Amino acid sequence: MAKDPPTNVRNARKANRVDTAFDPVAAALNQLHQAVANEEVPEDFLRILNDIDAKIAAATPSHPR
Repeated sequence: MAKDPPTNVRNARKANRVDTAFDPVAAALNQLHQAVANEEVPEDFLRILNDIDAKIAAATPSHPR
């Protein structure tokens, strides 16, 4: 039969546990992150990214296969 760990080990394990209580700050930050992550990318920004990609592709020599 396995013995229970000593009291000091049990207490150390309890001290290292993550508090699972509701944290309103973490919840608000998570909600804000989700709202931003779900926003559409503006067309102007997509156009700029496409222009950059085109310039990089034009400057990069293609290797024949």
